[in-house]
Amino acid sequence: MEDKFLLGGYTADSYTEGKHNNSEGIYTATLNTDTGKITSIDLLAKAENPAFFNFSLKDHKLALVMTKDDKTGGVGIMDIDPRAGKGKLIAEDMLDQSVKGSYEAYNYFDHLYYWNNLKYTVPSYVYLDDKRKMVFAANYNTNAILTWKLDDNYQFVDSHRYPIAGRGPKAVQDAAHIHYTRLLPDGRLIVCSLGHDRLLVYDVNDDASLKKVYEYETEPGFGPRQLAFNKNTNNYIYVLNEVGSRTAVVHYDPATGHIDRIASYSNIPEGYAGHNQSAGIRVSSDGKFVYSSNRGHDSLAVYKVIDNGKHLEKIQTIKTGGVSPRDFDLSKNGDYLLCANQMSHSLVLFKRDTENGYLTVAQTGIKHDACVRVLEATDFLAS
Repeated sequence: MEDKFLLGGYTADSYTEGKHNNSEGIYTATLNTDTGKITSIDLLAKAENPAFFNFSLKDHKLALVMTKDDKTGGVGIMDIDPRAGKGKLIAEDMLDQSVKGSYEAYNYFDHLYYWNNLKYTVPSYVYLDDKRKMVFAANYNTNAILTWKLDDNYQFVDSHRYPIAGRGPKAVQDAAHIHYTRLLPDGRLIVCSLGHDRLLVYDVNDDASLKKVYEYETEPGFGPRQLAFNKNTNNYIYVLNEVGSRTAVVHYDPATGHIDRIASYSNIPEGYAGHNQSAGIRVSSDGKFVYSSNRGHDSLAVYKVIDNGKHLEKIQTIKTGGVSPRDFDLSKNGDYLLCANQMSHSLVLFKRDTENGYLTVAQTGIKHDACVRVLEATDFLAS
């Protein structure tokens, strides 16, 4: 049997310190589930720095963040032909680079963690609503939520921008730094404000404009980066904390849009004193296990879901065999997990025990430059 993953990341050399970047855009990785090997990685569509994307099964459309001519950043829509194994850009909207704060996000990171020296702003996360024809994006650089209305042909027809003010106690939290935005199962939008320790919930109007419903304040210095939903429990959400390297459990009430704190757990082993930033989070399809990645400790933390989703128990921490594992995803049947080590330009495949959640290394040395997005896409790429 074959499973498929989509891979995205950076194509510019500025993201691959000390080497030439051979990535050209979005790729398809093919997993042979019988042999437990990634057998091929093939170019699906050329794009400039497609560091994040999400797709629609309904119309075979993919929304991505992108740059253009190394001068500007924005979002685009791709049409994917699964029979041909190709994709093409059909719409784009580049952001206004004159907006105050476009470069501020890099002042701190340039000197501490990263080497890229962008002169423009590009969103960090994008989400596609194929039912209402809308796109939502998080702009870390300019501390804003961005929304777009699309027509029936997936062309951009209207846009809205919502700046968020605030900061947290840590140096990295010098501004709001919006990192994540996507729809909740009830159709509301939820947003991670990494810089000022907030989860924001909005009603979405027909024109893709927003109305704030609730603002949840995490503990100071938490730094919420991403979320994962457990569809098998009673509205529990798992929140990945980048700044403090923790995974939290919160409860969402669809009746009111309010969020309540439950608990949080460390993604890194007790006593680890090195620098770490947690990066990605996933829940297994059966809702029994949660996985979080660590850049710095370079590992995956494995949690067992207990108390009907209300609490977690850490059962494993496993090294990824590379540097800076940023994103990962589980295969369609949940028996494998593919993880991208961004800084060492490699992928690692884990075999997953679907009964107890544990991971074991199945394949290493899978070369792929500057990969920061891994998304299971077997059904999406089925012809």
